[in-house]
Amino acid sequence: MPLDREVKSKLRDRVSLANKSNVEEVAAEVEAARATLAPDDKDYDRLGGWLEDLQHVAGGKVIGRTGDPGSQPGGMQG
Repeated sequence: MPLDREVKSKLRDRVSLANKSNVEEVAAEVEAARATLAPDDKDYDRLGGWLEDLQHVAGGKVIGRTGDPGSQPGGMQG
């Protein structure tokens, strides 16, 4: 059974606002929600992608920022 719309919305917001100080807590919430889903559920894959994004945040990358050196081949040059 897919995630409740409100739960998914709350998790999406938490993931998008995650930073180094709370990334582990947010990842734990996403993992807990994912554990309730069947592997063939579309939300299972979606939450897997969010966990990958959170791994990047934990490594210091800013997801979705075009100025992030990690998002451009060869880094920023100036």
